[in-house]
Amino acid sequence: MNGTNELLRAILKIDEEERARTQATEEYRQKAQADQATQAKRLEEEAMEEMRRDVEQFGQAERQRAEQELAAQQKRKQEVLAQLDKQLAQNKDAWVGAILTRVLGGGQ
Repeated sequence: MNGTNELLRAILKIDEEERARTQATEEYRQKAQADQATQAKRLEEEAMEEMRRDVEQFGQAERQRAEQELAAQQKRKQEVLAQLDKQLAQNKDAWVGAILTRVLGGGQ
């Protein structure tokens, strides 16, 4: 019986060691999964931050471009208005005369 007890103890010891290895393996796997999830989250946050910066830079560039375009359009508008004012000053009397002639029937 003594040999059987020794064999039983050896089997129990092997079983206990195997359970400890299995538990250590499971803990290692869980830690690796947690580390992987943490790293994935960190990488996702970094990518999102980089995209936010890119969008902000793009937005600033577009605002500058739009402001420049608006300034150019306002300048062209002022030039056209100035030219119209100049034409009005030069041709006012002729235009008024032509309109009066047409309205009053002088061109019949």
